[in-house]
Amino acid sequence: MKTYDRNRNAITTGSRVMVATNGATGVIKEICGEGKSEEQLRRSDCVSIEGVEGLFCPIDLVRLGFH
Repeated sequence: MKTYDRNRNAITTGSRVMVATNGATGVIKEICGEGKSEEQLRRSDCVSIEGVEGLFCPIDLVRLGFH
């Protein structure tokens, strides 16, 4: 599944990201957005990041690198 970070960069499973609110970094493990529209997906807590507890909203993430 693909969605977009706060800067409208595409992010998918395996993308390296930073959580804008606390600076934590990691790789996206899962994006769970079954049955949601693209806009609903961007605004819901649905992204799981390796090594960071909890789910995050894509607009709170910043993609690092080009994966």
